[in-house]
Amino acid sequence: MRKILFYAFLLSSTEASALSASHILESGRPYLLYGTAWKKSNTSRLVYEAIRAGFRFVDTACQPRHYFEPGVGEGWVRAAQELGLTRRDIFLQTKFTSVDGQDPDNTPYDKYAPLEEQVRQSLEVSLSNLHTTYLDSLVMHGPMSTHEDTMKVWRVFESFVDDGRVRNLGISNCYDLGEFKRIFEEARIKPAVLQNRFYDQSTFDVELRQFCAEHGVKYQSFWTLTANRNALATPEVRDMSISKGLSPQTLMYAFMMRLGHTPLDGTTDLGHMEEDVAVMGRVQQGDQIFSDDDEVRRMAEILGLPELDKLPNLGSSPDL
Repeated sequence: MRKILFYAFLLSSTEASALSASHILESGRPYLLYGTAWKKSNTSRLVYEAIRAGFRFVDTACQPRHYFEPGVGEGWVRAAQELGLTRRDIFLQTKFTSVDGQDPDNTPYDKYAPLEEQVRQSLEVSLSNLHTTYLDSLVMHGPMSTHEDTMKVWRVFESFVDDGRVRNLGISNCYDLGEFKRIFEEARIKPAVLQNRFYDQSTFDVELRQFCAEHGVKYQSFWTLTANRNALATPEVRDMSISKGLSPQTLMYAFMMRLGHTPLDGTTDLGHMEEDVAVMGRVQQGDQIFSDDDEVRRMAEILGLPELDKLPNLGSSPDL
């Protein structure tokens, strides 16, 4: 269990409730994305607590196997009502999951329908579950088994943007640079998001992240803490985090935001939520948690990331 470190910049409930996703996006400031996988019947309460703590960006999926999307809708609506927030203050991102990724006994759309119709039905279910008329971001949970089918899904996604029901598009679990480039090049409405597991087995997506930085695609990381647990447990990371009034986990989130990325944060602990919002607030307020690029590179070396000089504009960030 990570140690909670009290810090003077911990946001009060009043300050947290004043934050708005739309304002954060307009300012170009970094942020954390609250992840809702595996939370089952606790989803509504945890999303409620996360928004009360100061999270304004929420990720889910129309995939009952791993997500309880209706709970996300209940949680954000309840928190927004209590805090006086509007829909524009909350960023909602969900995913279309193919039949292969669904529970065969609990698929949220007609699994025998044509692929394009499955995508349309999935969107309708998500809009209903999330109590909204539009999505800030819709993500493919992964490439389809063929490129042709991937682009069939993408064309339907583009139609959702055309009719105003979706504002941004993305893809997840895409670890092949050539595949992502091909989708990007063929898309009429380009991917705004790539959401991948951040771990050494993919060489930390160094080439994909470089492509994202060069083309204005927001890189969202998941498994950010779990996959890097050994590095975060080292004495050097522990000492570095203490010197900055952080835990190793919040230092890792600060590191990812320093690179211009958006980490998913799926904590179920209220104290950790508050701690994570506090470090997000520090970064948003301009606190230079890492004193210089050399310190960032040292953190990267401990994690085992490839040479950071391959990444242009260290710390730059797309608007989404």
